[in-house]
Amino acid sequence: MNFNFDDNVNRFLKIIAKSASIQNIRVFFVGGAVRDNFLNIDVKDVDILIEGSAIEFARTLPDCIKLKSLHEDFDTCKVVFEDKVFDMASTRKESYPYSGCLPVVDEVGVNIEEDCLRRDFTVNSLYCEFSVVNDNLFYKVYDFVNGIEDIEKKILKSLHQKSYIDDPTRILRGLGFKYRFGFEFSAEDKKLINDYMLNIDRNKMSIDRAFSVLEKLLEGDYGKCIFKEVVNNEYLKIFTSENLLINIEKVFSICDLLGLNNYDFASFCINVIKNQDIDKYSFKSKADMFKLFSRIKASDLAYYYYKTLDDNVIYFKKNENIRLFINGNDLIQLGYPKDKKIGFILDSLFEVKIDKMAEFKTKTDEINWVKNNFPLF
Repeated sequence: MNFNFDDNVNRFLKIIAKSASIQNIRVFFVGGAVRDNFLNIDVKDVDILIEGSAIEFARTLPDCIKLKSLHEDFDTCKVVFEDKVFDMASTRKESYPYSGCLPVVDEVGVNIEEDCLRRDFTVNSLYCEFSVVNDNLFYKVYDFVNGIEDIEKKILKSLHQKSYIDDPTRILRGLGFKYRFGFEFSAEDKKLINDYMLNIDRNKMSIDRAFSVLEKLLEGDYGKCIFKEVVNNEYLKIFTSENLLINIEKVFSICDLLGLNNYDFASFCINVIKNQDIDKYSFKSKADMFKLFSRIKASDLAYYYYKTLDDNVIYFKKNENIRLFINGNDLIQLGYPKDKKIGFILDSLFEVKIDKMAEFKTKTDEINWVKNNFPLF
């Protein structure tokens, strides 16, 4: 196996491999990097796995590699080499005391055969050890669970019967692989997922973690497909016991109507699933409405419209680029006193401009309107 890394990454890997060899430590790629290489996809993120303690190993590296941050609970860290950040993790054994909770690290520094058991799918459980031979990088792949065969067949297989009970976000991540790579859950996994969905225990589940995983998936290019599948397959039960009736087409229509980008779409969908009540606003004027809506995030404005169907949202979106040419300083220079009346004058002008845009094409037009409607003497 070969990897088409740039010179910067190759230099980094050689330093890591040489340091590991001196300390008699094994170093690997695992998961997405190996999977993507078998799929002939360019490997963008190079995460390093240490058969031992990643933090302890990172602290022994040459000065050209800087320790950026560390997470002691999981014995992981980030290092920087020539302005590029790399993640480093330790091999470990994990357990889930409760369904859907965050994993507990039972042991760090285990061999890769034991580390493999904590992985989500066989296709993400390939280990590639790297070393330096005659100043060249040498790679050796370890496949304990027939992951290569499943990559070729494009099948998603979990590693044990309790996989989805331990971590239901694997269902969501599986949907991501389905749309990114054309993978499908195996027949056995479909049964395991169905059994889990019939017996969900949210008592100590990390719902925030589940939402975080879903939101990241929805931010991708296949966000709409994933959201549709989550709703249609009732995977919403992962998040709530409430029987949500989500109008998918309404969600998509609002997304298009308001021109949401991928990130705002994802946040909007999360709001829809959380299904929080919201009151319809009342406004004294269009200027008040514009002030409020202009301060609201696009995803929150979309959710407000989803819940209220307030036509003011559409009116705002059609006219949100309207701006006054003049400001408070202009009025002061014209001789108007520096008090609350300036704000009232500008709001009044804005109110009229919204309805009569054609009459205010220049700054002079606005000044003349102010002089005519709010004479100084």
